[in-house]
Amino acid sequence: MNTKKIVTRLLLIFVLLSTTFLIYKEFVQGGHEKENQSAEIKAKNTVSQGPPVSKTSQEIVSKPENKAAPLNAALKPAKSKVIAYYFHGTFRCSTCRTIEKYSHDAIQEYFSKELGNGKLEFKPLNVEDPENRHYIQDYQLFSKSLVLSLVADGKEIKWKNLTDVWSYVSDKEKFYQYVKDEIDNFLKEI
Repeated sequence: MNTKKIVTRLLLIFVLLSTTFLIYKEFVQGGHEKENQSAEIKAKNTVSQGPPVSKTSQEIVSKPENKAAPLNAALKPAKSKVIAYYFHGTFRCSTCRTIEKYSHDAIQEYFSKELGNGKLEFKPLNVEDPENRHYIQDYQLFSKSLVLSLVADGKEIKWKNLTDVWSYVSDKEKFYQYVKDEIDNFLKEI
């Protein structure tokens, strides 16, 4: 092997390790320097919904930052339901805010009946909050994500990370259709 190939491979390994470290630092370490600034905000935005049933179906709710009515205010609890989690960090770029808004609005537009009867919930969560960090491993999160979870009798049956939201964020119609189709597939199993 010549020197150029060795150096190229070493640089590639370095880039991969650096990227992995940055992702780890963003999600797992949770920006400790930001924690002091956001402690008061977190206390206002996080509401506990009673004792958790299991680690993967822990009922922690953060209110969406926009002023729309919360989507998780179900009147009647259902035995089976789909939870649409939007996972974000404390620092939020405009693309992350757009993904949350499009997710919220698509769910509200297409599934208002299911939201009202408790078959569907929308829960934006900050994974940098200590009580939410377990979701990083539970759902193998590597970025801000929209994850669907099918829960029956308090136990998670299956889940799916809707990674294509990043591909469709520049096309609102495709984004809405993608979210609608994926949620429809999960609701068919209730």
